Amino acid sequence: MDMAPPDTGLPIPYVRRLDAIAEQTFYVARPGIRAIPSGAGTVTVFVGLQAFTLIGFLWAIWWPQPSSTSDYIFAISATSVLAALVLLIIGVLMRRYPGFVLAVLRSPFICLKVTNRRLLWTLPWMKEPLIEIGRDRILGGLLGNLDHRGNGPAAVVLVPGDPYAEIDGNIHFDRLPDAAAFVAALERW
Repeated sequence: MDMAPPDTGLPIPYVRRLDAIAEQTFYVARPGIRAIPSGAGTVTVFVGLQAFTLIGFLWAIWWPQPSSTSDYIFAISATSVLAALVLLIIGVLMRRYPGFVLAVLRSPFICLKVTNRRLLWTLPWMKEPLIEIGRDRILGGLLGNLDHRGNGPAAVVLVPGDPYAEIDGNIHFDRLPDAAAFVAALERW
């Protein structure tokens, strides 16, 4: 009596292959500081201006050096109030926009890989990938204008309705190293 393997009734992505094909890596990039989202630069400029103002306040409080006990009490009190305000603002940002803050902090450490089976984002301290997109969900790639070193914008075109897609159905990268090789690796599928 012929019996079919028990997993043949499963949907296609879940059927086990009898011939094990090793996963091949076509592209690996560690963009480092270039992976920080574009909007983070603008935020950094405004934070820098606020830090400059804060340093100006601290200079005005502590110069010339306090000479009496009441001057020291004022300087320490004013410095404590400024420190508390800075910590309050940092706390509000962490509570209101935890995803953005976490993404900015993680982005310099991300490694982007394109293999024959999937596209994945990994972090050195995590065993599992941060994000993994199977090749059946990727239609191809788009390439933007490159600089003289081959770095530039690129996009991954996903199937319509994919949950990882941005509003236009793609995933965009602003400053990807060797962007042409990335798009070519996506097209190899």
